[in-house]
Amino acid sequence: MKIAEGVYISEILKPERNILRKRIQKRKRIPGLYCITLPQWGSGILEIYSYEDLLSDFYESCNIIIVGLAAGRKDALVILQRMVDDMAECQMIERVEEYFCGEKA
Repeated sequence: MKIAEGVYISEILKPERNILRKRIQKRKRIPGLYCITLPQWGSGILEIYSYEDLLSDFYESCNIIIVGLAAGRKDALVILQRMVDDMAECQMIERVEEYFCGEKA
């Protein structure tokens, strides 16, 4: 599991940015955290998962790249809308990986 350089973080989580990064790198539990990721199954441009789900064995072998962090599912939907709007404004909808990671991930 990686966090993209261009990760979007909800306003409520910004003061905890560094702590969140460290806990995610160590795969520690973070109650209520939702992640927006690059698509795992090639069906869409972004996906929303609870962080708890991403810690399961099912996702362990996946190359997950987190591009957004949110405090709950509703917050994730708000951030997702902002992300899509920003990508559309830059005409990067077709190049999501490049938008968040700089190059194809």
